[in-house]
Parts: sequence; structure tokens; C-alpha cells
Amino acid sequence: MFSPPRAEAAAARPYVVVASTELVIPADHTEPVQVVFDLKNTGQTEAVGTLRDFTYYFSTDVAQREFAYQHSESIPSSLAPGEQWRGHFLPSFVLSNEKLEALDAGRARLFVYARGEYRDPAGRVFPFPFARMYHPVVAGKLAISPRDIVFK
Repeated sequence: MFSPPRAEAAAARPYVVVASTELVIPADHTEPVQVVFDLKNTGQTEAVGTLRDFTYYFSTDVAQREFAYQHSESIPSSLAPGEQWRGHFLPSFVLSNEKLEALDAGRARLFVYARGEYRDPAGRVFPFPFARMYHPVVAGKLAISPRDIVFK
């Protein structure tokens, strides 16, 4: 019979979560959107990480389930326990009135996603995928992407 790990041992690592996301839609629909996100370390040790290959994908094929990453430079972060950090993704995507109407009606979808990882002080690496989908009634207009969507 094995003893369960002590609570202190199980918690002695960083846990980075997405605390919030927001799709900033400019009043002038000829300007590109912005994605603002907050990462928070809810764990007990420092987390040093990166997000890379930030990608957006606007699709009128609502059955599409696979989306490719586009290369982008890494965005580094370092979070102490309990610390929150704000990041910005500035895609070139312009959300026209027609595209916004298609999204709101469910005739199109917009995904924002990136690859990420973070490390603890011992060098252990933890994956940190970031994937959000436009949703017209969710605060910030970005919801967690469905599990059947694949980013590769």
C-alpha cells in the first residue's frame, strides 16, 4: 500500500492559468483587433515561460476541426507565486461588419491560439496551450475552444 503524496509536495510547483482574455474590437472596423490576456501563477513556486506561434484563424467552414500554427516570436514571462501578468497579441486581422455579423450568426468562427510552456525552478517543463474562440455573449468575446478542435 502506498501513501498519498503530502499536500505540500503536490503543491510545490507553479500552476499557470489564463485568468482572463479579451478581444478588443476597435470602433473603427477598418482597424485590426487586439487580444489582451492575463496569465496567473496559482502555484507555490516561480514559473518562467513562453508563448509562441500566436495565430488567428477566421473560418467560414464551421465543420473545420484542424488549424495550423503560424510562426511568431516568443513572448517571455516570469511569474512569482500569486503574480499575474498581462500580455497582448496584435494580429493584422480586421473584423469588418460583415465578418462580425457572420460570427454573431454562427456562420463563421474566429480562433486565437498559441503554443506555450513554463518551467519551475527545478527545470521541470509544463505545457501551456492557449486556445480561444470568439463567442458573442461571453465576457471579453473569447471562450475556451471546444475539445474537438485540434491545433497543430
